[in-house]
Amino acid sequence: MFSFFIFIHIIAGFIALITLWMPLFFRKGGTYHRITGWIFTYSMFIISATSIYLSLYRISLDESQTTAQFSFSIFLIFIAILSFSTATYGLRVLQFKKHAGKHRHALDWFIPILLFTSATVMSIYGFLLGDPLLSWFPMIGIFLSISYMLYWWRNPRFKNNWLIEHLTGMLSCGISTVTAFVVFGAPRIFGLNESAILLWFAPTIILVPLIIYFSIKYNKKAVKLN
Repeated sequence: MFSFFIFIHIIAGFIALITLWMPLFFRKGGTYHRITGWIFTYSMFIISATSIYLSLYRISLDESQTTAQFSFSIFLIFIAILSFSTATYGLRVLQFKKHAGKHRHALDWFIPILLFTSATVMSIYGFLLGDPLLSWFPMIGIFLSISYMLYWWRNPRFKNNWLIEHLTGMLSCGISTVTAFVVFGAPRIFGLNESAILLWFAPTIILVPLIIYFSIKYNKKAVKLN
């Protein structure tokens, strides 16, 4: 079963890595945009589920794990929560386009609270260990979870605010996809040092400006329409 879940995890990872970019090049709301978007989203859900299973499997069965190995398994569970939370948020803002402030659906508060809690605990644990990756990478989850809660709590800034939030959710989810490839796939393909912390932060450094660019772009369009 362990080997089977690894296989499914890898296949879903490659599919997510490919389909992440496709919706950006298709007409927003069009057939191909929706199809590729759903394929990416379901792939991320599979990745999240298999990541949690594989991590818990290692923790429960490998009694000889070092502190570093145990910590890394816990960290991968956090990454799975991050992936699931961002993908779900990207879908939920589409479902509730007419959100008008103080949105009270339990799921839309439970998910960012779960992300915030797991990110905070992971970061504190990282600082206690003196591990820079475990200390600082979860800050992404803290920032995103707070922004999600603020969106559900406040009135939208303009009519199509949901579009920017949808884009932010999906591209933020893409950070997990690209990070996994850069850290686990690229070192094996190109002979890189997978322990280099820069590899973990490189996708964030690249994708965050992309998120900002599209946010500004659609923000300007929304202002003109209003």
